[in-house]
Amino acid sequence: MTPPGAGRMKTLYVLRHGKAAAEAEAQSDHERELTSRGRNEVRHAAHHLRKRPTAPSLILASAAARARQTAEACVAALPDVRLVLVDELYLAEPSSYLAELAERAEPHAAVMVVGHNPGLEALIYVLTERSEHLATASLVEIELEVASWPELSQRGKGRAGRITDVFRS
Repeated sequence: MTPPGAGRMKTLYVLRHGKAAAEAEAQSDHERELTSRGRNEVRHAAHHLRKRPTAPSLILASAAARARQTAEACVAALPDVRLVLVDELYLAEPSSYLAELAERAEPHAAVMVVGHNPGLEALIYVLTERSEHLATASLVEIELEVASWPELSQRGKGRAGRITDVFRS
C-alpha cells in the first residue's frame, strides 16, 4: 500500500525582494524599504505569479522591511495565501530556508520564500544544481520531487527538484 502523500510533488517559489533604498537612506540594513522602482518590480512579479498554474498558499518571508513589503504585495495579489514573517530568514543561508520549510510548510503543496541574496541563489543551487542569477524581484519556480517539506533537508544536493519557470522584472 502506498503511504499517504507518496508521489506528490511540491512547488517552491523563490522570490528576491524588490529594489530597496540605499543603506545611507535607512537607519539599518534591516529597515531598508522598497523604492518606487522596487514596488513596480514586485507588482510585475506578483502579476506573473497569478498566471502560474499553481499558486502558493503560504509565504515565508524575511522580516526585513524590503522582504516584508515584497511579500505583502504578493499577498495582496493572491487569493487565500498566508504570510509568515521569519526573523531567521534575514540574510539566511540555504540551511535556514530548508529548516523553516520543514518546520512550517506542511500541509501546503505550494510555498513561496521571500528573502535576500546570496542565500536565495545558493538555495536554488542546492535544490537544483543550477545557478540562477536573481536580480531584484526575480521569481523562480521549482518543482520538487518530495512528498513532504522535511524531505528537502534529507536529500542530497541537486536531487530534489528542477526549475520550471524563471521571471525577471
